[in-house]
Amino acid sequence: MNIIHIISNKVWGGGERYALDLCRRSAADGHSVAVLSRRIPEVARRFTDAGIPVGYLPLRGALDPFTPTLLARVLNRLAAPVVVHVHNFKDAAMAVRARRLMADQDKVRIVCTRHLVKAAKTGRSATALFSRLDAIVFVSELARDEFLSTSPAVASEKLHVVHNSVIIPDAVAVPEEKNYGPVRLVFAGRLVAEKGLEVLVRAMGELSDLDLRLTVCGSGDSRDVMPVVRLARGLDIASRIEWAGHVDDVYAYIRRADIGVVPSVCRESFGLTVVEFMSQGLPVVSTSNGAQKEIITDGRDGLLVPPSDVAALAAAIRRLAGDEALRRDLGEAARQTFESRFSYERFYGRMLGIYRGDSL
Repeated sequence: MNIIHIISNKVWGGGERYALDLCRRSAADGHSVAVLSRRIPEVARRFTDAGIPVGYLPLRGALDPFTPTLLARVLNRLAAPVVVHVHNFKDAAMAVRARRLMADQDKVRIVCTRHLVKAAKTGRSATALFSRLDAIVFVSELARDEFLSTSPAVASEKLHVVHNSVIIPDAVAVPEEKNYGPVRLVFAGRLVAEKGLEVLVRAMGELSDLDLRLTVCGSGDSRDVMPVVRLARGLDIASRIEWAGHVDDVYAYIRRADIGVVPSVCRESFGLTVVEFMSQGLPVVSTSNGAQKEIITDGRDGLLVPPSDVAALAAAIRRLAGDEALRRDLGEAARQTFESRFSYERFYGRMLGIYRGDSL
């Protein structure tokens, strides 16, 4: 199978990680895989470092007259079957236009993953696009239900919910033993307001009587980061926070932690960090306003708290920090949940079926 991913974002995020993991797994399975993107070095480098060929297209939006023609030329040279996997509806429209320019349109299947929690458009152009796509994949039930909230005209058999997953490096498949000392918290993600880091720092301020340490893995603009740094200083907890910045191997930090915290104040369409933590047997405290509720069963394999609720977040962290047995039990249950429901092989098997057009 020839599989082409189209990536148009200018920054690296969860959707790009999703595509990279799929490229790596599909290539390992013997499929021919490539990426077409804009000339964004930060994005292209991640794929080329993984051995995935990258080509470039303008990808300038709906009025771009060149991308569909160039893409059609690429697709015409490929042997059937061909899958074009796009990650937003703007690129999906480009792929549909390109297929219409091809001599053999039947050899190409267009799959679009919906990474957002957002209602569908219902205008004529959106309806036409939905009718021409072969499959729309939602990373959670929340994403699908919000899409359908406007009752778009789209065939139900084209809609698939495939919960997201991550490829876990073999070297960190089994978490290391935790040492005695401070209870270590870890946050991993983009340092932007919607990820709730300010709420977490305020919760840390309410837990100054406990011996806690927080490691923050991720990067962001200074306008988002510096107010939180100043907040930590004002709460006199700056010495308890390690700002690790962007890290290539987040699992090294996860393995050293006792508790993973996902304090997002936005509605997460899935929450890759949640399953990263769970895969390593780490008990997770997460907000409950997004698809995290589809991953975590509160009190069984993690703890859920309302978004932006400093007191509730602090109470959940205090509960875990003071009970090593509970941390161990929730962490082991979290690992079992990951392996039984969210393993990458389970995810990949579902996606491969959609690529092939199997009845699911």
